[in-house]
Amino acid sequence: MDERTIQAKKNCAYLNEFMTELPVNCLFDKGKTGCGGTTIAIENDKDTIIAMPYVNVIKNKVAQYPTEKCSNVLFGIHDGVTEEQIIDYIKNNQIKKFAVTYDSLDRLINLLNEKTTINVYQDFFLLVDEWHILFNSYAFRNKAVKRVLHHAKEFKEVTYMTATPIEDEFILTELKDLPVKEVIWDNVTTVDIKPIATNQPITAVSKLIKGCIEGKVFGNLHFFVNSVEFIADAIKKTGLKPEQVRVVCSKNEKLGKGKKSNQKKLGDDYIIEDTTTQSKKINFYTSTSFEGCDIYDEDGKTYIVSDKTKSHTLLDISTLIIQICGRIRNSRYKTGIGHIFGETRYNKSISYEEFKESTQRQLAETKDWLNEINRMNDDNRKKTINLIERNNKSGLNEMYIHKENDRLEIDENLINLDIVNFKITNHLYQNRITLTDEYSKYGFKPMQAVEKIYTDELAQNPKAKILFKDLFEEYVSIVGESPDYFYFGNIDDRKSLIEELKPLVKEAHQKLGVQKVRELNHNVTNIKRTICNMRTDISLDAKIVDCLKEKGVTEGTTGTVKKWKEELQDIYTALGIKDSYGKIKKAKATDLENWFEVKKTTPKIKGKTTDCYTIIRSKLIYK
Repeated sequence: MDERTIQAKKNCAYLNEFMTELPVNCLFDKGKTGCGGTTIAIENDKDTIIAMPYVNVIKNKVAQYPTEKCSNVLFGIHDGVTEEQIIDYIKNNQIKKFAVTYDSLDRLINLLNEKTTINVYQDFFLLVDEWHILFNSYAFRNKAVKRVLHHAKEFKEVTYMTATPIEDEFILTELKDLPVKEVIWDNVTTVDIKPIATNQPITAVSKLIKGCIEGKVFGNLHFFVNSVEFIADAIKKTGLKPEQVRVVCSKNEKLGKGKKSNQKKLGDDYIIEDTTTQSKKINFYTSTSFEGCDIYDEDGKTYIVSDKTKSHTLLDISTLIIQICGRIRNSRYKTGIGHIFGETRYNKSISYEEFKESTQRQLAETKDWLNEINRMNDDNRKKTINLIERNNKSGLNEMYIHKENDRLEIDENLINLDIVNFKITNHLYQNRITLTDEYSKYGFKPMQAVEKIYTDELAQNPKAKILFKDLFEEYVSIVGESPDYFYFGNIDDRKSLIEELKPLVKEAHQKLGVQKVRELNHNVTNIKRTICNMRTDISLDAKIVDCLKEKGVTEGTTGTVKKWKEELQDIYTALGIKDSYGKIKKAKATDLENWFEVKKTTPKIKGKTTDCYTIIRSKLIYK
């Protein structure tokens, strides 16, 4: 990869102090957050489209223009903005500046091509802001990310910009050939980070909030935690009043039946705000504000919260934590942050290096196999692929391998995302030492004093432990034409609550029916396996793997040979898997090698050497 540096002028804090346009057709590493990269794109005289990751980021930037120094109007496109408004903006503005989400870029380009005379790819400059999110979001926003990459390559001038590029080996395959241009700054401030290790992050957060409200803590508190449930719990535990707290998160109003919106999770009194509203004593932000938003609060203190029980709150230090450090632009406390986290201490049987090596070896083997098929002449290749598809894609892990233009292709971006996610959830938060090393690697200064808050109280479980049988039979009564019992409260609300918190109840009722569930003695494992066996859209291999996952089998799971045989035998019996003689197939522990990379060990258990297998990861091609 071609890398070139741009030396920032001495004593400069912003890019527009030494450049008027951003470098184009490259991956642009601006070197630090808050240095005004989007400012250049908005304030120059180029017609520009800025693709941003979240609606909150768009609203934040739109609210800042026009200014006394710049008359350009930034037009944000998201849900609720009509075609007529977009066309009207084009007619009334000589210099056109659009801010779109990754998801709405496709909509704008199609509109410009179909309803105007604009040649969008030639006439507009495209800035893909915070491009590292294309990688981080690749799995759950796959369609939008691929459309951004598709359109971007058509533009005469395009720039992918971030202050936190991902490691070179994990860059999206579509971007690997682009040159890298990095700004080198002389005046980068080192941020002090205070690790706060705790078994109960909610207790640590509640203690800080109470201290702030009681006037025992200076400043205003800004918590960055990617969980609305955690935020709602903190508000409830501390008794915060609406005027004391600001919550910035997605409104997620378009949900399926029975799903709670974020507003409902918080309660109607705690109106969801955005970063353009006034800061309060206590402020919470989910991932919609981790990157790109400008927050202003001279007394703002930053706390990042990572709850080991919620994997989506475990953040990558190389990108997200660096981004969060730069969100509060004018704080007197911006050189120090607190990171509240729980040590995960699991999956020690599989190291990050071992998982990475296994994944890369499988990738190389799979690519060789795919290349053999793709090198066939057209007729033989199509016949081979048709045979695979006719056999319900048996043997293929369809999450990674797909057909494209009559060829089999593997998505290497998803493979790399597997590696990074394993590192975050199974390695970084394993203990304070590992996390501290990662802080130092990316320029933070870990503070020596580590506050440990291990509560002596038993943590309250917010979900009551109710037998599946009891909940299912209550659901049967509620959804019947004439409920058997009188229920206080709205029956529909009760039904929705069960469907949201215990979705298997509804699924079993709809797919198996009451009689079949009772025949299975309300056994959750047997119910899940029966539902899995009914599926016609996946192969038998995939069904077996799904059953194992339902039993909690994942990377790092270790079991004795005897235990694995018992687990697999139960699955073979439940799925009705038979041998060549028509009898239920007898399971062997070595069968695991059909679907997983495994490691054989012989530890001593109760003083006796015992054969065991440890799962490293799922295979890309089942054998």
